[in-house]
Amino acid sequence: MIYIQYFLMALITIPLTVLAIILAPVLPLFANSDGWLPSWLWWFQTPDNSLDGDQGWITEHWQFRYKLPHNLCVYVGRVGWLIRNPAYAFGVKYLSFPDTATFCGDNTIGDNQTAKEGWVFVKAGGLFQYVYIKRIGQTKKCLYVNLGWNLRGLIGRALHPSEHYEATFVFSPRISGYDR
Repeated sequence: MIYIQYFLMALITIPLTVLAIILAPVLPLFANSDGWLPSWLWWFQTPDNSLDGDQGWITEHWQFRYKLPHNLCVYVGRVGWLIRNPAYAFGVKYLSFPDTATFCGDNTIGDNQTAKEGWVFVKAGGLFQYVYIKRIGQTKKCLYVNLGWNLRGLIGRALHPSEHYEATFVFSPRISGYDR
């Protein structure tokens, strides 16, 4: 049943992602001063961070390197964060104790600086994640396919009874870096 639900959500996520990118310049206008969108726009929010992004985003992106007015820096940063994470909260599932992950394949695969080809299939809380990485010839690029809900962070981790795990929906076939 979860595979049918995933397929239907994947069909919805493509136009929703396009819509999220188109709306990215407008959505920050609805955010409160702390960068949170109202509940009726929740699918576009990143539940784990405000529209100001995480600390890495705040310190690494161009708008904070120039002497621009603070409000313009905040706005540009929020638009960038929304483009980077389009419709992020769409399909989020919350797992809680005692959910643990099982997997088959190689959980050490990765792209960019941790480049390693292979695949991994993860299951937890009735959800799944499939990740496939294949280097493109001898280039510094790879095919990176990530489908399901982000569950790899649960591998080898036991949730505490007071914890919950945010499994974000993902439909992300793309070309990525392969720095090996």
